[in-house]
Amino acid sequence: MKAARRPLFFYNVAMWLLSLVITVFLIELGGLVLSDLPTAGQPVSKLEFVDTQALETTEEEIDKLELSMQSTENDIEDAKFVLESRRLDYQTQRSNFESWIRTRGATGLTEQNQQVVDRVEAIELLKTQERDAQQAVQSLEQQQVETNRMLQSLRVQRDQIFDAATAPYEKARQNEILKVFLYRLALTLPLLLISIWLFVKKRGTTYWPVYRSFVMFSLFAFFVELVPYLPSYGGYVRTGVGIVLSLLFAHFAVKGMGRYIQNKKNEEEKPEAEKRKTIEYEQAVKKISEGVCPSCDRHFQPKVTGKKSGSVEAHVDYCVHCGFCLFDKCGQCGTRENSFYKFCGSCGCPSDTEPANA
Repeated sequence: MKAARRPLFFYNVAMWLLSLVITVFLIELGGLVLSDLPTAGQPVSKLEFVDTQALETTEEEIDKLELSMQSTENDIEDAKFVLESRRLDYQTQRSNFESWIRTRGATGLTEQNQQVVDRVEAIELLKTQERDAQQAVQSLEQQQVETNRMLQSLRVQRDQIFDAATAPYEKARQNEILKVFLYRLALTLPLLLISIWLFVKKRGTTYWPVYRSFVMFSLFAFFVELVPYLPSYGGYVRTGVGIVLSLLFAHFAVKGMGRYIQNKKNEEEKPEAEKRKTIEYEQAVKKISEGVCPSCDRHFQPKVTGKKSGSVEAHVDYCVHCGFCLFDKCGQCGTRENSFYKFCGSCGCPSDTEPANA
């Protein structure tokens, strides 16, 4: 804000804020429009391409087998409880029988009688019941293994049904992405073209802050609303778009810099009085105060290094590159001043239209 008027500075700030506010409203409006596009919010589902009848049949069989598995597990738990009970009864009865036999031996009553036979038969019966309980557990476990194998086979069959739907699903999903991209491109591309035209033709005009809002909105719509929906197809489309945009940017950048350099060369060949008419006052004052020539945009302020005093700025009245008059003397008091000043800073007298040294 060295050379710019304070009201002009605040006006520029206000215009930027206005541009941002308009941009926000335009972005919100654009978001509402894009949300109402066809197929928006309705992604393709893989279930749409699955053989529903085969899947339902397989799911029913899986549900039945899972219920059967649960029932078998409960039966195994009950059978193991019975087996453990039979084993304990057998072990207890056998232990009691062995103790009883030892007692008979100690007392000398070793003759065989019906009581011994009955006890042995009772023990054999308990052993038979234990073996039956063991066989029941083994049979249930074998049934569980077979059911589990059938269940695994059905689950593999279900996965195959889903795998068969993968290819048509991916194709439909890519088509849907491309369709959404084309819808967004149909809305975004005209906005971008209009913005380019506004930037080229309307930049610097009275209503440029309004046009600038539209330009920022179109850039947002392109890079945020469109670029993420670029179909990849292995990266070819995305990479191709990036290459085209890069080449276009490089082309216009090279052309623009070439025009800038040529314009500067042409301006340097013009008379100084004519060049001054094309340079804005505030821009010239600011550049000269920063040590930049307003005519050729080169730094004109050299530095002379003294042995004792160090770096000392030398007074330069003319640009050492193009000869443009930078500083002049007041016609009244002789004070050295910026050649673009309209009034002398020492005596207040109006400066001459042409520099005295020109």
